[in-house]
Order: sequence, then structure tokens, then C-alpha cells
Amino acid sequence: MRRIVSLGPAAWVFASAVLSVGAARAAVVVPLPQHPELQAVADRVHAFTVQVRARAFVADQTDGGLRVHDAVSSASGVLVGDGLVLTGLGTVTLRGRDGGLQPANEIEVLVTDVGPLPARLLAGDAALDVAVLKLPDEARSLPGASLAAEDPNVGDAMLATGVDGDSIRVVGVLLERLGVGDDAGPRLQTDRALPPPFWGGPLFDDRGHLVGITTHPASAGGPAVPASLLRSLLRRLRGGSGI
Repeated sequence: MRRIVSLGPAAWVFASAVLSVGAARAAVVVPLPQHPELQAVADRVHAFTVQVRARAFVADQTDGGLRVHDAVSSASGVLVGDGLVLTGLGTVTLRGRDGGLQPANEIEVLVTDVGPLPARLLAGDAALDVAVLKLPDEARSLPGASLAAEDPNVGDAMLATGVDGDSIRVVGVLLERLGVGDDAGPRLQTDRALPPPFWGGPLFDDRGHLVGITTHPASAGGPAVPASLLRSLLRRLRGGSGI
């Protein structure tokens, strides 16, 4: 059984970076020419995509003594209901001197039509490079993406979404092949590598169901963690006392 790393009940903290509170984000869609129906799907699901911003305080020992500086990162993520957000683990953690992962000091999630919300790292799976964030209780009513019942098949058209500046970009991709991760679990390989704004963001099928989370590419194709593994992660988390 894959180990879920629980980071405990960290206090809510607000990031100091200023974001546009309550600003609606437009969807910039680049569909597949042979699948124009994906435009309607993008209109329905793009608002589930969020921006995740993290800030950590890093201490370095220099000749002049101890120096502390900020390390800031950002990525996309997706609302999945119950006030939970899925994103890339590397965005919200730093590796400590002992080799272990430590949560960023401040994590913030920017939700369309809501604005920035504080978040805490609830759990993460290092093998999947997936993190589960928890928003304040008031955000439990926010709608979330529905996980697909089955993983997609090779050749299926999908929508990759990510936050890029003030817009949510939506790009049509094809499932090129089914790969295998370092943990021997399945991975989705899309026909194109997606740029950084898409990392941690969702992949949707032609029915608007969440079929995967885009991760950092290690090759020419774009890798993603499939819904079957995301469902297992959330089920084990919800089955414990983490939520």
C-alpha cells in the first residue's frame, strides 16, 4: 500500500502576495480541430481549475552568518469537493536537510469568483507527486470536479487546463499511451508536453469528468496521474481521520 504522508493540523496562514480578490477568470481555449465539442466541455469545467501559490522561508548559512530568504512557487490545481484541492506536491513542499519533505510556510489558493483562500497541506504522495490541500470549512460548499469512473483509453481526446496569468488556458490533448511510473503504477502520457502553468492542473474527458492531474514532464510527452490513483488517494485519506 502506498504511504500517504500526513502533515498534521498546521495553522491557517494567509500569503502576503496580493491577488485579485473575487476576480473572474476567462477561459482561453485551444481545442483539437477534430473535436470542436470540447469547447462546450471547457465552458462547464474550467472554473474548477485554481491557482496554487506557496511561500517558504529558507535559511542558508553564509560566511556572514544565517541568511533567510523567500522561496515562492505557483502551479495549477483542481477543486474536488469537500473543500479539497489536488495539485503537485513539489509546489507546496521543500526538501529539508534530512531529505524529508516539509510544507511551505504559506499556501494560498485562488478560486474563480471567490478570490484567494488560505490552505494547508493535508497529505501528499511523493511517488505520485500529488498533494491534497484543505481549504477553510467555509469552502466545503464549493463545487468540485467529478472523478471519471474509468481511466481513458489510448487515442481519447482530453482537455488540459491551467492558470496562466489572469486567464485559465484550456488545451486539447490526446492520450498517446499508457505509461508506468517509478512506483509501477499507471501514468497517462499525452501527445504533447504541457508548459509549467498546466503542472498540477486537471485533465478532463469529453464528458467533463476529471481523468488525471498533469505532473512535471520527464520526457517529450506530457505525464499525468490517472483518476484511478487519485480516487484511491482520496478514499484512503477520507477513510482515516485526516479530513
